Amino acid sequence: MEPPEVALLRAQATFRAELLSRRRFLAASAFGVVGLAACTPQRAELALPAAEWREPPPARLAAAAEQPPTEASAGDTPTSEAAAVGAGPALLAPDAALPWAKPRFLWARGAPERTLLNPMLPVTCVTVHHDGLEDLIWTARAEAVAERLERYRVGHRARGWADIGYHLIIDRGGVLWQGRSIRWQGAHVQHHNEGNIGVLVMGNFDLQSPTAAQLTALRRVLVDLRRTYGMQRGRVYTHKEWAEAQTACPGSRLQPRVERIRQSIGA
Repeated sequence: MEPPEVALLRAQATFRAELLSRRRFLAASAFGVVGLAACTPQRAELALPAAEWREPPPARLAAAAEQPPTEASAGDTPTSEAAAVGAGPALLAPDAALPWAKPRFLWARGAPERTLLNPMLPVTCVTVHHDGLEDLIWTARAEAVAERLERYRVGHRARGWADIGYHLIIDRGGVLWQGRSIRWQGAHVQHHNEGNIGVLVMGNFDLQSPTAAQLTALRRVLVDLRRTYGMQRGRVYTHKEWAEAQTACPGSRLQPRVERIRQSIGA
């Protein structure tokens, strides 16, 4: 089995997409400038949702917030990614698990903690999640999506994890976003993160339904991941299907949809 970064480079080599000019990039994003300029300091105060994260002690939160930037891989460094604007989508997210994901510099306000990361083993499976938060998201506005992604990252860092736990996130509009770099193991299924790509479908699917756009994107993501990383049949899971997971994720309204997608794509 080849390492995930080799499989990704091979996928990027065949990735066909229209080049993205700086002007079109700025017009397409809701941020106005690279790096989430629209997220003002007032909106940067992100509280951890009580539904999912079990808020840690204040001292630990403060330590996570004050963690100085650490050396990160090229895909996690805003300056290197920003310099690639205009070079095409495949260069915008070189460490995303799929080359068509929106790059993390559009939302992330901090780099991963490298000392806590483990190299990703050859990819063998993928797990689908929902966020399970009581604070529901209904919008697909890029600014709101970016803020929620940052909330995930801050919540996961406060739990002592290196970065956001998921590798890919699908928002309510069906747009795919880069989470953790594919170079590193995720943090999304306890005891089963080795070689396991974490895909989050944004929302709480015990309380709301996935959108048609999300389901279409999820199907494409699963097809592309299996093709890119050479996954065998029967290796697409939901969180609740792991024997030791003990969770209702990805929710009662997404679980049957994942089962149908798996059947339709022979996964």
